[in-house]
Amino acid sequence: MRDMTETRKRILEYIQKNPGITFRKLAEELNLGIGNLQYHLNVLEKNGLIKSKKVGGKRHIFPAEFEREYEALLRVISNKTQRKILLLLATGSKTQTEIAKELNLTQATINYHMKILNENNIVERERDGKNVIYTLKYDINTIIRVISEYRPSLWDKLSDNLIALLLEIGGRKND
Repeated sequence: MRDMTETRKRILEYIQKNPGITFRKLAEELNLGIGNLQYHLNVLEKNGLIKSKKVGGKRHIFPAEFEREYEALLRVISNKTQRKILLLLATGSKTQTEIAKELNLTQATINYHMKILNENNIVERERDGKNVIYTLKYDINTIIRVISEYRPSLWDKLSDNLIALLLEIGGRKND
């Protein structure tokens, strides 16, 4: 870690282990003064080792590589239909027909979105005879973490959608 002070190394390592930590929480956890922490964060950000993002009045700090690693996931999470597909696939692998039926969408619509998800390396496709089975490449905890850290405004909507989707799926199984 290029000619870095021990304090800066400690800050960077903590951010790498806790991506999305808020500025206040970081100061508290590392027992650093606000001014001291601000100085070191500015140096780290200037050197391209971290990124910060202000969301809802709070400054969240991430390792620079975190955003690049999850860039594709962040893009698809921004699309309502693709979020619904991700949530559905979080319950297990599904065929395109099953996804279309569960989400009450046309095969063409699902085909379009699955192509995007596959191209962005979010889902895996596996042919099983005439069917293509889709499996989520990310575990649900990673998706939840990325949504809560990068798109917190979606969190309330998403949790409502998840509850509705799970209730709907559960209701269909009881029919």
